[in-house]
Amino acid sequence: MPCIPRKIIEHKLGVDPACKPVKQRKRLFDPGRSLIIETEVDKLLIARLIREVLYPTWLCNPVHVTKPDSSWQMCQDFTNLNKACPKDSYPYPRIDTVVDSFVGFYILHFLDAFKVYHQIYMARKDEEKTSFITDRSTYYYSTMSFGFKNTGATYQRLVNKTFKSRIGRNMEVYIDDMVVKSRTYEEILEDLRETFETLRSIQMRLNPKKYTFGVPSKKFLGFIVSHRRIEANPEKVQAIINMKTPTSVKEVQRLTGRMAALNRFLSKSAERGLLFF
Repeated sequence: MPCIPRKIIEHKLGVDPACKPVKQRKRLFDPGRSLIIETEVDKLLIARLIREVLYPTWLCNPVHVTKPDSSWQMCQDFTNLNKACPKDSYPYPRIDTVVDSFVGFYILHFLDAFKVYHQIYMARKDEEKTSFITDRSTYYYSTMSFGFKNTGATYQRLVNKTFKSRIGRNMEVYIDDMVVKSRTYEEILEDLRETFETLRSIQMRLNPKKYTFGVPSKKFLGFIVSHRRIEANPEKVQAIINMKTPTSVKEVQRLTGRMAALNRFLSKSAERGLLFF
């Protein structure tokens, strides 16, 4: 799978040299999960996203994450490796500032990167540290993968650098969420042409199944954005309506957490929230 050139961006772990490498013991999985692991490994090998490795100093195990459709996805348990990596303090955009910026833009175009993290190479000196073990062999990642610490910061650094002349003008980007915004129908073609030329220049690939072009509003970062204002996400409102009356501290905490996501849409939310305590 082609990736963004190394001269543009690489993911660097920055492992603390004082931390000793950790080799996790190989875990046992039932036949069904083992088959999922080996099937996913075959796909990654074909796409050249992983390679076999000999004598790794760091070693972790696969884990299974449940997807929204209840199927399983293979990830890696990078707990030990992540503990040895410092936090990347690169700043993320303020969500409230981003969603407020759509006021006055009547046509919106939503884009989604294809296998977003796998498009960024690992720094060569860090590749071997990403090693994991299966029933068949040991492998390392040649690209960034889900589960590494600081992947969001690396991706935000990439998009800020790539779209620096356009963010706020006719585009907004929050990690891998990209929106092109046009004020008039006459501006649409130019805004999209500029976007795709920029993406082509860094060899970033998009997921055609998740395109949405020319809509007046859509969900973005948990809000409904449009040219008029932002609106509360109906799904979050309905989730609160469907809740049973809280009968424990944990359930009250769950309610206040859901209410917090709607604070900006509620008058005197802080005062009214005191009733929960």
